[in-house]
Amino acid sequence: MDRIKQMNLKKALFTITFINITIALFLSILSVWGCVILCSQIAPSGVVVEIRSDSTVMNQLPERTTQAAVIAEIISVTQMILPILIYIGALFITVFMFYRLKLKEPLALLTKGASRIIENDLDFTIEAKSQDELGQLCIAFETMRRTLLNNNRELWRQTEERKRLNAAFSHDLRNPVTVLKGSAKLAKKSVVDGTGNTEQIVDNLSRIENYTGRIERYIETMSSIQRLEEIPIEQEQVKWNKLISELENTIAFVGADSNKRINFNSSTSAESFSIDKSILFQVAENLISNAIRFAVQNIDVSCSLNETILKLSVTDDGCGFPAALIKNGIQPFQKGSEDTEHFGMGLYICNLLCQRHSGSISIQNNKIGATVSATLKIQ
Repeated sequence: MDRIKQMNLKKALFTITFINITIALFLSILSVWGCVILCSQIAPSGVVVEIRSDSTVMNQLPERTTQAAVIAEIISVTQMILPILIYIGALFITVFMFYRLKLKEPLALLTKGASRIIENDLDFTIEAKSQDELGQLCIAFETMRRTLLNNNRELWRQTEERKRLNAAFSHDLRNPVTVLKGSAKLAKKSVVDGTGNTEQIVDNLSRIENYTGRIERYIETMSSIQRLEEIPIEQEQVKWNKLISELENTIAFVGADSNKRINFNSSTSAESFSIDKSILFQVAENLISNAIRFAVQNIDVSCSLNETILKLSVTDDGCGFPAALIKNGIQPFQKGSEDTEHFGMGLYICNLLCQRHSGSISIQNNKIGATVSATLKIQ
């Protein structure tokens, strides 16, 4: 039977048919021979029974009994009908065997597989039990299932990437908008009250111009990439002291309306180097925003330069990071609280940006509060 299961459909049908016809022929011969023997034993002496294909002729002698004649007649009819019944039975057995051996299991697998695919359940496999045409169909069906599963996974991945991009886009626009609003408010107040000098007004307008350009570049970047990991790095030559001054002003604007005390410390140096300022400022704004959300009163920010590494550390006196975040690492959409206004993307974006700049980010809990340290590689 196993050999028949491995045959192709045409060969299997021929083999099963030949076997059953041979058996039917053998049984037909046995049945005819048995009827002849039985008739010769049952027919009484003096009765001659001649059996033909079209009729039965009996010559009855005077001593023949009626009962024996009837039995002989029945046997002769059976002798003609039984081979026909045997061949009909062989036909049904052939159909049954062919369906049972070659069709039943593959059709059941394909039907079950199609039903699960209709239900969007692709977590199964279709194993070909033979190499015949239906086995090849099962293999093709399994290939289609794997292709659908891979396509669904890719679609899911793209959806997740787009979700991350949208969340990052919404998240990272908040801080520049906050700085723009603060700068516009100060510029307006200086003009209305007449308390600001030209230098302060120009400084505020320059900041508005810079952040407007930054938002424009950010929108163009987020519109052209498919994944956050594709954010381009555009380094420029900067001087340390000027960079620190801009960074300190930005931090002050981000925390202006927070009622939290932000202490900023940095080293002094005349060194110049290459860095992507937008990434540094984006990381700093995200870390400060997170610290403002969780700090009780004080936030300490430090920025230092060590050969080829720029390090930015932010420490707050809040409740610290959840144990799950410390254990599992930084993941997208992982929130430190149940605040529905935030996406849980701040640390994740910072981590990606630091990695894109050949750096890293680390988090730790202190006795009071927590510390986040971000490093960027400079040239």
